Amino acid sequence: MFELEEGAFGRERTKARSIHGRSLEVTHLFEFIFKGEGGLQWKYCFRDSLVFQDIMMSQTTKEIYTFDFCDGEHAAHLLDALRHFYVGGLFTDVSLQCGESGEVFPCHRALLAARSSYFKVMFTADMRERSNSFIKLTGVDCAALRALLDYVYTAQVRITDRTVQSLLEAADLLQFTSVKQACEDFLIRLMDVDNCLGMHAFAELHLCTKLEREARRLMLSRFTELTDQEEFLDLDFEKVRSVLSTQSITAQRDEDLIGAIVKWVTHRLDDRVPYVLKLLHCMDLDLDEIYFRSSLEVYRQYLSKDDGKLRSVIFQALRSNGKEISTRIKISSSVYIIGGYYWHPLCEVHIWDPISNTWVQGKDIPDYERESYSVTLLGANIYVTGGYRTNTVEALDSVSIYNCDSDEWSKGCPMITARYYHSSVALRGCIYVLGGYRAGAPERETEFYDPLKKKWFSVSKMIQGVGNATACTVAEKIYVTGGHYGYRGSCTYENIQMYNPDTNEWSIITMSPHPEHGLCSVSLNNKLFLMGGQTAVADCYDTEKDEWKPVSMMNERRMECGAVVINGSIYVTGGYSYSKGTYLESIEKYDPDLDSWKIVGSLPSPTRSHGCVSILGIH
Repeated sequence: MFELEEGAFGRERTKARSIHGRSLEVTHLFEFIFKGEGGLQWKYCFRDSLVFQDIMMSQTTKEIYTFDFCDGEHAAHLLDALRHFYVGGLFTDVSLQCGESGEVFPCHRALLAARSSYFKVMFTADMRERSNSFIKLTGVDCAALRALLDYVYTAQVRITDRTVQSLLEAADLLQFTSVKQACEDFLIRLMDVDNCLGMHAFAELHLCTKLEREARRLMLSRFTELTDQEEFLDLDFEKVRSVLSTQSITAQRDEDLIGAIVKWVTHRLDDRVPYVLKLLHCMDLDLDEIYFRSSLEVYRQYLSKDDGKLRSVIFQALRSNGKEISTRIKISSSVYIIGGYYWHPLCEVHIWDPISNTWVQGKDIPDYERESYSVTLLGANIYVTGGYRTNTVEALDSVSIYNCDSDEWSKGCPMITARYYHSSVALRGCIYVLGGYRAGAPERETEFYDPLKKKWFSVSKMIQGVGNATACTVAEKIYVTGGHYGYRGSCTYENIQMYNPDTNEWSIITMSPHPEHGLCSVSLNNKLFLMGGQTAVADCYDTEKDEWKPVSMMNERRMECGAVVINGSIYVTGGYSYSKGTYLESIEKYDPDLDSWKIVGSLPSPTRSHGCVSILGIH
């Protein structure tokens, strides 16, 4: 091994000294090479020889120690610094003027282009504004522009029911995609039957695909309620015709569609009578037009006093043409059966079309050992909350979410309180979870999940914690019926507990005529229907009149069955028959007009304790 003497480079003659101290004369050293590992190497050549040798600076190769530093707070500090530059007007290179108020906002081009496609194109394409340092924006609300610029420099924006419309309009115009999506989600969170028509029109105007789809889904699935709203009665003719044309391809009864026409026309009779025939035509009904026109003239003076007269004239015109009201059905809501229990927990998702009586299978529940959970629907998402695993019987706080449009499961935010044998409902864009059991004792805890904030919040406790009860919403209130309490459910609860979200209070409103656990409840025509349990008895409670009314008995006794409402009828699925000692797979349907039940189908497999929801597929 040799070392080169200091200052040797660049000389024609030099000396190399060996490690052992002997000197060698080296002639015409002409090349050296640095290598990263193993030290310094170089090659030398003698003038009269073609002999090449490598001289190594180190005898052993050692691993080099490195440290990759990453500042976890760098992004936050950088954004904070840019925010201070924005507030202080430092290093700005463009000013935006709001055309409405004239207010000027000094900004940074790079940041605007990074968050807005609108500004990115403006500052990079061959446009006049590319070189301008002053840009005037017209058609943008000043408060909305200020909020969007604050978002650029803070990554935050506050959305309220007062600002959401102007903010979405500005985000749509200036192409702040993330803010526009957040505004869509906010509107979906607030959507209900009394505002879905306006939101649908707004969504179409600003190409809000998700908002438009959910508004249309709500319009189609709650049509009879929709026609009682002021929004519907105040629609213009073209919009009403569009709504009715869309409804006519669903399984909506023609009687309900005709009723909607009558309500809309009689709301402003003199102006709208000429549109009756056109609206009926959009439903593809066969009318005797001559009879209809003549009857309309004869009874014109009576129509304003009684909307039943106009309805009667329409039905007579249909009958005089030899046509009965059609039973035309094309599209219906689908019934989703989620999991359940048949000697062991089930994880399958089955989807039933009541019109064709056919089944398809969705993606299985991820946790196949889970049971005694609760299932409810919000929008296009099915929420599976709590339960326990068979091998541990320990209450779970986990939440799984199934999207009906994509057939995909995702993991939700865990509940505050782990529980099983609880109830859940959807109300005002949130999921409420009520009661249940934990460690063998009943829970009074109530909490709700806000899908926009992705967080659970506690509310007032139930008067009595119950498990294996049933819950549903009627007129914006939650009704919890039956269930059991005491250690391991030794007592059956007789009262119905009601929760009012406006006051955050629970109250006992009445006593159940047939106290049970393992019941099902649904809301139909603004009334509470109860069915299931150890008997075939079904009851109807009028919440406005505080009156109970018995209805026809079911064909089967169904403990822990499922129930949904589709097109004005109740469908009850599966359950367990204590009298027969068997799990049930039949589906029966209740017609409130006839007050009768009939078997209309079968589940792919007998099951109880399953989720059962209905949703109208929207594409």
